[in-house]
Amino acid sequence: MSTRRRPVKQPFIIVPLYIYPAATAWDPLFLAVCSHPSLDFLIIINPANGPGACSTPDDNYIAALERLSLLPNTKIIGYVYCSYGERPSTEVVQDIETYHTWEIQGPSLRVDGIFFDEAPVSSEHVSYMSDMTSVARRTRLSASEQNSLVPAIIIYNPGVFADQAFYHSADYIVVFENRLEAWNSSYVRQNMETLPPELLARSVAIAHSAEDLGVQLRFGEHATLHVGLAGHFATAVSDYTEWCCNWGDYVRWADELLHKMA
Repeated sequence: MSTRRRPVKQPFIIVPLYIYPAATAWDPLFLAVCSHPSLDFLIIINPANGPGACSTPDDNYIAALERLSLLPNTKIIGYVYCSYGERPSTEVVQDIETYHTWEIQGPSLRVDGIFFDEAPVSSEHVSYMSDMTSVARRTRLSASEQNSLVPAIIIYNPGVFADQAFYHSADYIVVFENRLEAWNSSYVRQNMETLPPELLARSVAIAHSAEDLGVQLRFGEHATLHVGLAGHFATAVSDYTEWCCNWGDYVRWADELLHKMA
């Protein structure tokens, strides 16, 4: 029987999960998700700079995604890069449709949306992104009766502030992806001030290379409690191919913050 999945609860943690699911590699994620059922996790999967050339992921990915799909506080988001609007639309569509083929094989391989990385920022590319978003939404609607009950989640990641017209087609936009120390720059502060509250509530910040846990927590608190962003992620490592030693503490803090804001 079909069941309607719950909408995304804010603030959520967005997880760039670029770690191959060998053996116990995803266990820190499963532990965090299961230990904090009231906290939502938007999890970006990236098997091969996108879904890869095959119509299905390999056995390790299938096993990990089947397990992840059973957890109600997760949204699984497929990675697709756009080369800042220069990637041929046919290639972008092919990646979207590959994720779609995963879904039509059954709910155990659900993909709840698309994370458009290297998204453009200038208004000349608004139509390009709108067209790609329409494809992503249409393919999800046709995936299965169960999944069509929930619209695709669309995230653009320019990593910086983009023309506000992009919010017409995206659900969320990553307005900051950088070393955490850059969060306090005048560029970020001034651009945050240009976004109205309703767009801040659809914006996300991702920070890497944090000095320590205290810096990570101050970032998360400022981004969500003071600025009003929808989602956040901070790690002490410089990329997303390994778990931060502070991951568990960061998630516990985020869950506590969520309850304080309720």
